Amino acid sequence: MEGRLKGKRALITGASAGIGRAIAEAFVAQGADVFITARTDEAGARAVIEIAERLEQRASFMLMDAESCSVNALFEKAHADIGPIDILVNNPAFITRTPFLELSGDEYERTLAVNLRFPFFATQRFAKDCIARKQGGSIINISSVSAFKAVSRMSAYQASKAALSMLTRSCALELAPYGIRVNTLSPGLTATNGNANQWRDAPELWQNRKKEIPMQRAGIPSDMTGAAILLASDESSWMTGADLVIDGGHSCI
Repeated sequence: MEGRLKGKRALITGASAGIGRAIAEAFVAQGADVFITARTDEAGARAVIEIAERLEQRASFMLMDAESCSVNALFEKAHADIGPIDILVNNPAFITRTPFLELSGDEYERTLAVNLRFPFFATQRFAKDCIARKQGGSIINISSVSAFKAVSRMSAYQASKAALSMLTRSCALELAPYGIRVNTLSPGLTATNGNANQWRDAPELWQNRKKEIPMQRAGIPSDMTGAAILLASDESSWMTGADLVIDGGHSCI
């Protein structure tokens, strides 16, 4: 099916590579106009914009660091470039793999600022805009199976993702009367830039991790796009507060 997001406008953070980029490209293919953000990868962001422009859809981007970016400035630029936003994908991520007993305050604070504080206030701004327009909307929080499946050396990341998953449920409850849906997408082990030190540089470790997955393979970013399109589209109009886990069955163990 094509055109499932035709006429929609999506803001997707962290979308120059990995899962965010795959979602942005999938949304464009389904007819959405997109505004994306990247921290430093301007080339990756421009590649997404070029795809949209070839399809004669509006697209723009902004370089920003989720730790320090003004949410209001982000939304104002998005509105100016593509119009009022119908879909928000909260996908900024910061991962630290420091042992718990060695984790510094700076690492902890940055992890929460990027993974939780920014999505919190982006969701708040998006919801206020939707309410002012008297229109509903869809928010997709990109969490992780790490929110509920412990892994060593990732305590700050896992705590932030667990909090983000609960933020989904809290916001889904409060925003439902306004027609604003809030759902979570939780990927499992997926080959992205964030874990390239494993799948690219430590293939034996990566192979061992894949053996723990019932479907016997790690995910790739495009594995997440079908669920993201569903959550963004009107096909999930009675779906809020849900957590779609996409992990090859790993969380069954």
